[in-house]
Amino acid sequence: MKSKYQKIKGTFDILPPNTQLWREVEDILHNISQQFSYEEIRTPALESIHLFKQNVGYETDVSKEMFEWEDLSNQHIALKPEMTAPVVRAYIEGGFFRSNPLCRLYYIDSLFRREKPQKGRQRQFHQFGIEAFGSSNIEQDIEVILLANTSLSALSINETILHINNIGSPDTRKKYEEILKKYFSQNLGVLSNLSQKRLENNPLRILDSKEEEDQSIINNAPIIKELLTDEEKENFCILLSNLDTLNVKYEESPHLVRGLDYYNGTTFEITTQSDQSQNALCGGGRYDFLVEQMGGPSTPAIGFAAGMERMIMESKHQAENKNIDIYLSSNDSENSTKCFSLINNLIENDYKVFFDTNKKNIKNQIKDAGKKNASFIIIIDDKMSIKNIKSNEELIFSNFEELLNFLKSQ
Repeated sequence: MKSKYQKIKGTFDILPPNTQLWREVEDILHNISQQFSYEEIRTPALESIHLFKQNVGYETDVSKEMFEWEDLSNQHIALKPEMTAPVVRAYIEGGFFRSNPLCRLYYIDSLFRREKPQKGRQRQFHQFGIEAFGSSNIEQDIEVILLANTSLSALSINETILHINNIGSPDTRKKYEEILKKYFSQNLGVLSNLSQKRLENNPLRILDSKEEEDQSIINNAPIIKELLTDEEKENFCILLSNLDTLNVKYEESPHLVRGLDYYNGTTFEITTQSDQSQNALCGGGRYDFLVEQMGGPSTPAIGFAAGMERMIMESKHQAENKNIDIYLSSNDSENSTKCFSLINNLIENDYKVFFDTNKKNIKNQIKDAGKKNASFIIIIDDKMSIKNIKSNEELIFSNFEELLNFLKSQ
């Protein structure tokens, strides 16, 4: 039988038993973030469109793929396509910079982009990410990368590569854009149509191109490292030295610039060792000027975002099998109060209970209890009996205390 209604293209349902896997993965990420002393933040699904247009960049894929509209009060609204700008808004609006000079936040949230759906990329998707405000020191960069790496390892995603680069200050980036513009203009005839469109307004985005005809041009493009200051080069060396000490596998990627306009300094991506185009698990970097750009005080910051769908696809983590402890049977309405009182008591004592409200006959209930891997079936009629599903042993109890003592002894 087909439903009269279908889910919207690019969205998907998470159904049992996959919901159990998602819950366990989320619990792992919550736990690791809190071990690193990051605190959870939750922001609204709706934001002003200008939050993204003016801060993420007009010519980025993110700003072009937004679900946006004008509401009845003529306010331009968007479903949030990324999390850094909303977190920065909340950081400023909530006055966190006053109370927390070193503020560390994390999130697990749903985001929305109007892009072509494909494996590992949907129009509604989920991200785990962190944002650290207040420290410009290289130690903060190392901690953020370590947290990302620890999270993936905890999910048994081990065959990964950290791609890392330093794109310097905004001034360095501006000089680099001019050099790139000149270089790509000389190769305009062989660039893809998409890269030709990006050339004037955002030449850095060409370095992210996955178009086959662009790859040889990108591979020979000038690198930003030659424009870095001595201090930036030294910090980058310290970062790589610490990664070596921590046994974090990495590759220097001189053309890694990230696709959003607010990045500076350290940029990184963590990918699987697959040769598929959609192999990125996590990406991030520094954005030391975004807080001030959005109206807050001058505040250095760094963060990353990781796609939940891709992490779960790559994870070797297996959901724990949550068997039912007790299957409860009662086919007599007069005993319903006794049943619910028993359910309350069992749940208070941390037992997982399934109550058959369909009132199947006892033979079918015992069969159903076996299918659900229940350990015991409790039958309430004029007496209270318990049957061990595996051994078929049956005992009768006169009160709940006796029954509970029996269950605790098993």
